[in-house]
Amino acid sequence: MERIFSLTRISSIFLTFLVVVSCSGTKAYVVTPEPTLEQQTAISKEICLRKFLGLFPGKRPCMYFKAERENGTGLVQYFLLYEIGTFDVDIPIGVSLKLGDTWYNLKRTNTDYSDTIIISSAISSELIPKIGESQNIAVSYTNRKETLNFSLSSGQTANFQSNLSKLIRTIESEPKLNINKK
Repeated sequence: MERIFSLTRISSIFLTFLVVVSCSGTKAYVVTPEPTLEQQTAISKEICLRKFLGLFPGKRPCMYFKAERENGTGLVQYFLLYEIGTFDVDIPIGVSLKLGDTWYNLKRTNTDYSDTIIISSAISSELIPKIGESQNIAVSYTNRKETLNFSLSSGQTANFQSNLSKLIRTIESEPKLNINKK
């Protein structure tokens, strides 16, 4: 009986350690100057859409925002990045956002095949205020085989909106890069 109790206790301590380690070490809201590309990039915190054991955030799928500002023109482009946890053998088609009662298909700009698949979708300037005002947000991922819909909880919706507004403030507060060309 004591051995079972000690194994349970050790496994719960190990599980707690894994959760703490997996949730730390994020690079959110770090602006990366890219002088060779003459742009600056900032990335928000991620929001994971599935729960582990019903309580803890799961690893994937997750989504986060990315902003890119051209140094010469000052033009800022915003993206929603959707990261898939397992390697999906079906061809990804895209990501959609439901804001209130309306679905918006996001234009897929890039698909990165690395450890996981990351789909980058452009967010238009008309959509940014709607994200901030919406009380109900859902995300839909579609591949050639199926469509997965995730309705965000009220806490996830608040984090989603907060991540976007912090990202906008971060990228707009960065000074212009001084690029010396030789």
